[in-house]
Amino acid sequence: MPGRHECAIFSSREHKAAESCHSYENCEKNPGHENFISAPDFKDNYLPRLQSEEQREMFRFMIDRTVRLRVNCTSQDRPDDDAMAEDRGTRKMRVGTGSVWIVEEPKYEEPCVCLKCHGKVARKQWRFGVMTAQHVVYNTEEAKKTQIDFFYDDDSCKSDRRMKSAWGVEWRESRPDRDWCEMLCVTCDKDLGERIEKFGSRYLLNYELTHQVLSQLGLLPSGDEDCLPVLIVSHPHGQPKKITVGKLTHGDRKNPRVDYNNPTCPGSSGAQVFVCGRMWSFLLPVHSGTENKHKLNVMV
Repeated sequence: MPGRHECAIFSSREHKAAESCHSYENCEKNPGHENFISAPDFKDNYLPRLQSEEQREMFRFMIDRTVRLRVNCTSQDRPDDDAMAEDRGTRKMRVGTGSVWIVEEPKYEEPCVCLKCHGKVARKQWRFGVMTAQHVVYNTEEAKKTQIDFFYDDDSCKSDRRMKSAWGVEWRESRPDRDWCEMLCVTCDKDLGERIEKFGSRYLLNYELTHQVLSQLGLLPSGDEDCLPVLIVSHPHGQPKKITVGKLTHGDRKNPRVDYNNPTCPGSSGAQVFVCGRMWSFLLPVHSGTENKHKLNVMV
């Protein structure tokens, strides 16, 4: 397991937004966040460089299906050696990142378990899976206290209501050896549901990213043309979405450990790790934590 997981934990229940902003502005790991590309900057200034609309859509899909997770519970069931063990039984909020994975067929005229409906029959509801790191969401108790924030690309998204939220329902599947889990989520918000429905069951596979694509964007790591570039979309410090690019420094299919040097911060835990030109397994890798200042690792 990694030396340090990267959840952002905020102790004040009344001033979580201020704490998140303060930790971002005073970050010691990546001061200034110079190598982090904002989602609007990426969409407006990088994607137009691509000649293919299919490639541009691929990246938009990658960004839009990335979500912020606000987990408002730490289960008593976490073991003593768990990284969050000292917070068991508390309501401290921690922030991580996830990705929409599987979108189910909409359900009609059935009881909805979202916080808005509380079991009332909803005309239509959408159910979907979100994958993240298991240390971010440990079990169903925590999943039910997890808010999933969509389209939080910049701060204006909150003021004009572009940011949409759903809630976790249950914890469905996990691979502890890979620090990977999936939770079931639900929404009856028509606008959000229809946008999620467009994701369908389309998976953005690692091998769709190529040197040629990243070269067109001017994002290839310099000095090593034979490297495997790595791209991560996450919510550092619980702030709006950022994209970072690095390269694979160690990893193969026989070893569940993967090292890469992308800049990441607390709040990046659970973000999908896209290794250029490589498909590791059906369980796509997620960011697990930091070993030291230069190498990051993920269980795949």
